[in-house]
Amino acid sequence: MQSSTMDFLRCFSLAKRSNVLLRVNQYVRNFANNTRTAKKRTITSKYIRRQLRDEFVLKAREHSYRARSAFKLIEINNRYRFINPGAVVVDVGSAPGSWCQVIGELVHKEHHKDAYVLGIDLQPMVPITGVDLITMADITSPETHRQIKQYLNGRSVDAVVSDMAPNPSGDKTVDHERIIALCEQLLSFCCGNAAVIPLKKGGTFLCKIWDGQRRVQLIESLKEYFHIVHNIKPDASRDHSAELYLLAMKRK
Repeated sequence: MQSSTMDFLRCFSLAKRSNVLLRVNQYVRNFANNTRTAKKRTITSKYIRRQLRDEFVLKAREHSYRARSAFKLIEINNRYRFINPGAVVVDVGSAPGSWCQVIGELVHKEHHKDAYVLGIDLQPMVPITGVDLITMADITSPETHRQIKQYLNGRSVDAVVSDMAPNPSGDKTVDHERIIALCEQLLSFCCGNAAVIPLKKGGTFLCKIWDGQRRVQLIESLKEYFHIVHNIKPDASRDHSAELYLLAMKRK
């Protein structure tokens, strides 16, 4: 009888301790979840405050542009005047469409009959007046290449522009390598032996990179095909951002 009582007390003690551990574990989980939620709220709150104070966000709303990035292209074009009325321009990585909006305004400015804008992106896009769109489309896919040729319909292209970037991984070196690889691939589609986007002699190529050690290598690749290459950090780029734009002009 005494042995049974001791066994019962031992089991009761273990159960009690187990229950305490469960409560502790639950508390730790709840604390971690609450901490993550609080961090998300803090990040969201900072983002909202920054957006409300950002002059380019406010200007984008004022001019009905879909994103503040419109002003990066406007500034670059004001400086170098490579998108003009009547031009044929292809925008790769065009979602949400702010660059297409700007390009459409520039090329159709004088109602020029030869003006043409084509936007291409992996994401769906709301239609833009005066712009043809190929959406849900991978630029590396043969099917996308077929569609590009169909839309261009024999046109030679005056400018290829790209604000596209891979999803950030959090590793700056990896992200730099990936965005450089994207730019190199796009360059081959414009200037390679079997060009999908036929960039004409004297044409312009604009791409975005995140700065890093391979920037110089990409510039050298661009110089093989173009007479002039500019490094540009537009005012609309955030100060803390590593983004730069490479503008290659006067295709050989």
